[in-house]
Amino acid sequence: MQMDQTLVHALLEAFDRSDWLEMTVTIGTDRLHVSRRSRREGAPDVDEDALEPESATERAAPEAVHTEPTRATPEPLTGIVIESPSIGLFWRSPSPGAPPFVKPGTHVSAQDTLAIVEVMKLMNQLVAPAAGTVKAILAENGARVEYGQPLIAIDPDD
Repeated sequence: MQMDQTLVHALLEAFDRSDWLEMTVTIGTDRLHVSRRSRREGAPDVDEDALEPESATERAAPEAVHTEPTRATPEPLTGIVIESPSIGLFWRSPSPGAPPFVKPGTHVSAQDTLAIVEVMKLMNQLVAPAAGTVKAILAENGARVEYGQPLIAIDPDD
């Protein structure tokens, strides 16, 4: 058996509802470790090694020539905000060295792939729920992201 996104979500929800300080689950070579001992009081902290099977090799970050600096928008987020469906690693391109799926200013159609959130070598595509223009990329390529964290802002077409 292997941990999939549904199982990880269920485990994290159970942990969130519990009064446990830490939880470690190992299934085969997959390991998930969460702890309430974090920088933000009450927010689960995820062990970076738990995001991938122990035998997996690290994914190399794409070359800097293909990525653009991203920055958080200072104004309040409006329009469509794409949030992380789970904890994991945020990737702007399909593979190291490939161009990013989208950049700020890119026009997207409904169901276009915007980015990937990787959880234990499972690649979860983030897709545009509607047509619009990408306003901002709110996470750095290769960054650890949390469940519900805003990742991409889109101005929808009228």
